[in-house]
Amino acid sequence: MSLKRSLPLLAGALAAVALAAPARAQLPSITPFSFEARAGVAQPTGDLGDLANTGYTLSGSATYHFIPLVGIYGGYTYSRFEVEGDDEGGFDLVDSGFDLGARLAIPTPLIPIDPWIKGGLVFHKVSAEGEDIEDDEDSDRELGFQVGAGLGFGIGPVSLTPGVSFISYKVGDDDDDDVTLSYWEASVGVRIRL
Repeated sequence: MSLKRSLPLLAGALAAVALAAPARAQLPSITPFSFEARAGVAQPTGDLGDLANTGYTLSGSATYHFIPLVGIYGGYTYSRFEVEGDDEGGFDLVDSGFDLGARLAIPTPLIPIDPWIKGGLVFHKVSAEGEDIEDDEDSDRELGFQVGAGLGFGIGPVSLTPGVSFISYKVGDDDDDDVTLSYWEASVGVRIRL
């Protein structure tokens, strides 16, 4: 091959390398792990809604992304609801426990907003706490489910992630006395992708 013929090929190859390097530098450096802390309000529904007022919720989770858009999360949730007494007394119901599930990011290449959905299992218990209750009364931990969705607004490795989720599980000794504890959460999280 003559030098005249190889110069255009060499120039084209150099241009491709030169243009590819800046494009690659713009891709974010993503590791498979992320950590999230959330806080918000919790609205009881069903059996719990007949008893308790709107409360608050706090949660934290870690996610392992085994492929870029899909991850497995594990975390802990703490939610507290006030129950008003007939006269002056009252107490709080505290739902707490472990969460495990899958989180799916929905790609939106043309806008800087990252929608997400999640679903999984919860292993929670409910406790009654208050001045009129001598010892805290706890239920056994029960298996239930959690689903949720939201948006991510990111700047580099940090994202603000508003969202809603629904938690539900049954509490009771047998099928006749089971009570369904369920509530909606509206919360905002800060998610860090390391």
